[in-house]
Amino acid sequence: MPAPAGFKTFVAGAVLSATSDVQVFLMDQVCTVWNDASARTSGLGSPAEGQISYLKDTDSVEVYDGSSWTAVGVSFTWTGSTANGLATYGSSTTVVAESTATYDGTTLELTQSGGGLKMDGLASSNANTLDDYEEGTFSVAFTASSGTITAAANTCTYVKIGRLVLIGGEVGVSAISSPTGTLNLTGLPFTAGINCYTGTTAKYLASAVTEGTVISDIPSGQSRMNPLSWGGGDWYEQIADKVDTGTYFMVFGSYYANA
Repeated sequence: MPAPAGFKTFVAGAVLSATSDVQVFLMDQVCTVWNDASARTSGLGSPAEGQISYLKDTDSVEVYDGSSWTAVGVSFTWTGSTANGLATYGSSTTVVAESTATYDGTTLELTQSGGGLKMDGLASSNANTLDDYEEGTFSVAFTASSGTITAAANTCTYVKIGRLVLIGGEVGVSAISSPTGTLNLTGLPFTAGINCYTGTTAKYLASAVTEGTVISDIPSGQSRMNPLSWGGGDWYEQIADKVDTGTYFMVFGSYYANA
C-alpha cells in the first residue's frame, strides 16, 4: 500500500490514473489515513458527515459526526507482562497486567459453580488480613508417660480461618498396655501460637472420671492436647491410668495457631 496521500479533490473531466488516483485515493483510502489529527485538519479541510479516518499516532479510527471527530469503539493499550495476572484499568485507554490488585468497590461476588476464593497460606504480615482458609482432616494418636494407648476411629476434622483453628471429632480407644502418667492426644493439624484450652469430653473413663470433667491444655508451640481432669479442688493431668478400652474422647473447640 502506498504511503498516505491525504485528500484529493477531483475536477470534472479529469483523467484518472489507475495507480496514483484510483488506487491511492479511492481504494486505499476509503478510510483516509493520517499521521495525526493535526495533519488531518490541515489536509482534509472541511470533512463530510460520516467520513472515516484513521490516525496513525493513536491507532484509532474516528468518524466525523457533522461537528467533530468521534472515536469508533475504544482503542486500548496493554501494558505489563504478568503471567496469569489480573487486568485493571490504568486509564481510560490502558489496561494493566497486575500481579496484585485492589478491588475498590462494595461487594465482591464469585458466582461460578464449583469455584471459590483460595487463600491457602498466603502469610501476610498484616495482622488484619485474612490470608488463609483451609478445611481438612487430621489423625489423633495417644501417648502416655509410660505404657501405650491405641486409638481407633481417630480421624477428626478441622477448619482454619486465618490463625483460628476449629477442630471436631471423636477418638476411641481400642487397646491399652498399662498406661500411666500424663496423657496426650497428638496430631493436631497446626502448632499452637499461645497456651490455650479447648474441649475434650472423655466418656466412660475409669475411676469415676465422668463426662464433662475433662478439658485439654494445648501448650504454645505444640500440636498436642493434654487432657486435664478435675479432682481434689484442682486440675489433675496424671490421668493416663484412667483410660481403658472402650473409652472415647469427643474432641471439639478452637485454638490459635502459630502461623
